[in-house]
Amino acid sequence: MTVEQRLEQTFNALKKTLGWTVDKRITLSLAGYYVTLEKEFDESRYKEVSSHLKKRAGIFSTLRSHLHPLFVATLDVSGADPEQAVNLYMEKADALKQFGIKMNSYTYLAALMMSDQKEQWSFELKMTQKLMDDMKTYHRFLTSTDDYPYAMFLGKMEGDTAVRAETMNRYYKELKQHKFYTGNELQWMSQVLTYSNPEYEENMVNRAVIIRNGLKSVKIKTSAAQYPIIGFMAALKLDEEQLNEVVTTYESIASTKLFSWYKDSALPIAFGLSLRSSKEAYASAAISMATSLELILQAQQAIMISTMAATSAAAANSGSN
Repeated sequence: MTVEQRLEQTFNALKKTLGWTVDKRITLSLAGYYVTLEKEFDESRYKEVSSHLKKRAGIFSTLRSHLHPLFVATLDVSGADPEQAVNLYMEKADALKQFGIKMNSYTYLAALMMSDQKEQWSFELKMTQKLMDDMKTYHRFLTSTDDYPYAMFLGKMEGDTAVRAETMNRYYKELKQHKFYTGNELQWMSQVLTYSNPEYEENMVNRAVIIRNGLKSVKIKTSAAQYPIIGFMAALKLDEEQLNEVVTTYESIASTKLFSWYKDSALPIAFGLSLRSSKEAYASAAISMATSLELILQAQQAIMISTMAATSAAAANSGSN
């Protein structure tokens, strides 16, 4: 079965489960998520995770909102027992609350970034808040709750948080000079660029510019919504062959009937599919889903799940060593 056929098969299964009330672009991105991770969609298991999550969430909780399919999918692909997966996730959310962090869409997403080892939570929460504070040194008003998921992921990585925040600021300023529009998406892009190294790299921004210009040259949209995914391509140091594969995959799936009205959703999925056999498979999967979701949901709510991707990749890498 081809990738295009697997996408259509998974999309149809998801559509049957989610119903017609869920926007098609969300269903498309979820289909890309499962296919990229080479996970078979199991309707009964998905519904079981969904049921447990709804039982644990209040009737007005974000966990029951339009983001519900996203939370269910990320817990589903973990492979853990549905009830145990939901219970552990809710414990993570409670840990955030007890730390004094107000729960909303962004902080619930941040909970997905936390490790499964409870003894690590105190450290992770402290480092998250430290990075947030360091980021506010440069972008006091731009840095807000929508940055918590990235801060959760990046804060616990190796390197000084103050150095990482300074590097983000340098990248942000440089990107502006290359006609990237200022705002939340650009801030997230500058954060993404520190994924592989908290210290400033001379060629990082130039790499991002080359990628953007290359995509534009083949008529692939590079609006602000795509900034974080461009950032990940640069941070992961994709070579010319890998970038060409992203373009080829994009053109292949964007030409199908499934994407006829939603070509914007094809790029992030193509990115994930092109890297699915690499060590960044988990990273690219959630990045692709996030960027797709961002096209229909509030950008601040959706794009953050991309960091969950990197978390999964790190775990997969350490497990294979």
